[in-house]
Amino acid sequence: MGVGNSLGAQIVYVVSSSVFWFFGINGPAVTNSVFFPIFRTLSIENLAAFEAGLPLPHIYTGQFVDLFQTFGGGGSTLSLVILMMMVCKSQRIRKLGNLSIVPGIFGINEPIIFGLPIVLNPIMIIPFIGVPFVNTVLSAIAFETGFLPYTNGVALPWATPLGFSGYLSTGSMKAAIFQVILVALGCLVYYPFIKVLDKNYLKDEQSNTEEDELEDISFEDLSMEDL
Repeated sequence: MGVGNSLGAQIVYVVSSSVFWFFGINGPAVTNSVFFPIFRTLSIENLAAFEAGLPLPHIYTGQFVDLFQTFGGGGSTLSLVILMMMVCKSQRIRKLGNLSIVPGIFGINEPIIFGLPIVLNPIMIIPFIGVPFVNTVLSAIAFETGFLPYTNGVALPWATPLGFSGYLSTGSMKAAIFQVILVALGCLVYYPFIKVLDKNYLKDEQSNTEEDELEDISFEDLSMEDL
């Protein structure tokens, strides 16, 4: 419990979850086998203090993990989906972004993990690890300094959309606004990487179009008059 209730444990948890996803393994399904009992216990202790009207004792609860580390699923890919819809030119990426935005709002990002893909993609693994890491550190600072009130231990579903989840888990509108700011920062981190991938995919799409046009040419269409 002493080790688990620390920023270091949170960093180990969120980074290892992202690394597992990179290899096609559901990261939280693995890491939660170790960390879930710890985070759950910390949440229960906060809830008991909240019900008794006492000061909340812990920062690194299950609600911290579910509602302030990642948005849109592992890797905090809600930021990525927003960029896919708004700034990418590749039809493959834009269509996938349009299909993924509603699931992403509710924390489901398998279409991105396996469709973009994130799995075994050396370009996207850097922000996929980096954005949750940044979210974790900034959230820890916000709670440690008292800028945000501690999470109250109420067991919200992990799929609760941002904004609502920040307010309901802390009772503060500042937490809801803070979540939106984290998503915006995530967009800044993901931007240069998705643009590299977008450029590569766009080049492939243009090459395929040229090949299709060549396949449509038939010698039967030629005549002596054309020559």
